Amino acid sequence: MPRVDRVEPSKHVKGRYLVFLDSGTLIKAGEQELLDFGLRPGLVLEGEELNRLLTSSQDTAAKARAAKMIGARPLSKQELMDRLVSKGEGASSAQKAADWLEDLGAVNDVEYAKTIVRHYDRMGYGPQKIRDELFRRKVPKDCWDEAMQEARPQREVVAEFLVSKFRYREITDKELQRQTNALRRRGFSWDAIREEIQGYAARTEKWDEMY
Repeated sequence: MPRVDRVEPSKHVKGRYLVFLDSGTLIKAGEQELLDFGLRPGLVLEGEELNRLLTSSQDTAAKARAAKMIGARPLSKQELMDRLVSKGEGASSAQKAADWLEDLGAVNDVEYAKTIVRHYDRMGYGPQKIRDELFRRKVPKDCWDEAMQEARPQREVVAEFLVSKFRYREITDKELQRQTNALRRRGFSWDAIREEIQGYAARTEKWDEMY
């Protein structure tokens, strides 16, 4: 049965300990494992106990990495888990780490979704583009409706966009079509665009010719 040969504090990661077994195995443990398992030189680790120690140390490492990730920038819960796995953490440890941060309130998909909506709304994007971004960032769909309430009415944003584009330009057929296409790419519905742009087209009496 494996026996602990020595235990040394990590020189690179605060709160981490390197546990060397006489079998040549190295386990990176946290302070919690040090206490829970009574890790010390000469300790014999039976099969089940060794497996529990390995699982616990992996979970602790995943939590530390997750906390560092979420401290750098907000992430959805699924984004966080995917990133942990991509960095080599096990799926189970990644799930536990994400659940832990969610319980602490550090991961909150609804608030994260609201932040995304407000950001892209300020940038002048429409509902479809914002929903595409929520999907890309793996925000659960059951959070979307509440988050989308943070966005301004489409017509308000479209009107703001048109004012900025037509302020110093002649309202021509070509220009109206160009801005209509731009608004569609930004994720606005055709109805919202039509209602607002019709007023601009009417000024040059060219709406009937175009549409």
